[in-house]
Order: sequence, then structure tokens, then C-alpha cells
Amino acid sequence: MIPKAGTILKSHHMDDATYKEIKNDMITFLKEKFVMDLATCVDNKPAVAPVVYVIDEDLQFYFVTYTNTLKSNNLIKNPQCSFVIWEFLKMSVQASGVASVVEDEAKKEWVIEAFADAATKDPNFWAPIFRIKRGDYMVFQIKPTWMRVLDLTHSTVRQIKSPFTEIKM
Repeated sequence: MIPKAGTILKSHHMDDATYKEIKNDMITFLKEKFVMDLATCVDNKPAVAPVVYVIDEDLQFYFVTYTNTLKSNNLIKNPQCSFVIWEFLKMSVQASGVASVVEDEAKKEWVIEAFADAATKDPNFWAPIFRIKRGDYMVFQIKPTWMRVLDLTHSTVRQIKSPFTEIKM
């Protein structure tokens, strides 16, 4: 049986209630945040850039970028990517996945509206993407293939077992 996207990998160290709590905490955290550090790589040359993202109910991530950025060009050539979303003393979510250009106009409109909402969560934040004219941008979807969560609310430096919880995608 293949687990549904976002199912936490079971280990013999945690019970079902703990897994459910971790997953719910992760989803809440991801919906509260709106910036990820996105890593791409082409010709063995890695690059990382912060991007404003939105997430849907299936744990698919979306972001908008100018048409001719390094990240968009890299993802067209190599759709494999990784990202991290984190907050000091709270949580870190690390993931890898496959990016694709969103072509569906209805999905693009949803992303743009959700993007505007996400980018206004912090009154001191102004995303450069708001200056883009229609047609000068691309919308990408990232379908995670691997994800793990780290609770940063307490010290795990001396922990013997891995402090990460892996999420099955």
C-alpha cells in the first residue's frame, strides 16, 4: 500500500497520535510562513534563492518568478530542486521535489491571489514580484518527493537518535 501524500513515515519510536500532531504542526507552520530558500542546480553549479511560496491542500508548493531568472532557467533545464522553510527556535522543514511550470490559467490565477495574500502577511515585506507586468512572470509548482521536519523548540544537539521526522510523499 502506497501512503497518501503527506503521510508521515512510521517508526517504532512514535505512536500514531504523535505523528498526527507533528504533521498538523508542520502544515500549520507551512501555512503561516511564506518564504522558502529554493536550491536549483544545472551543470553541477548549485544556486539558492529566497522565494515567496503558497501551499495547497495536497502539500504542493507554488511560487512566482520573473521569466528570465537564474532559478526559472535552472528549473526548466533541471526540474529537480530542494528547499527549506524554517524559523529559529521553532521548526525546519526540508524537502526535495520536482518543479514544473503551471500552464493552467485557473491554477495560475489561484496562485497569484494566494501569493498576494501570503506576501502581505508581514507589513514590512514587499515582494519584488509585485512590480512584474503580466506575461513577464512564470508560475512554478513543486511536487515534493521527500520531506522531513525538525522541531527547533528544544535542543537536539546531544540527541542520539535523529531528531528529524521524515514525511512520506
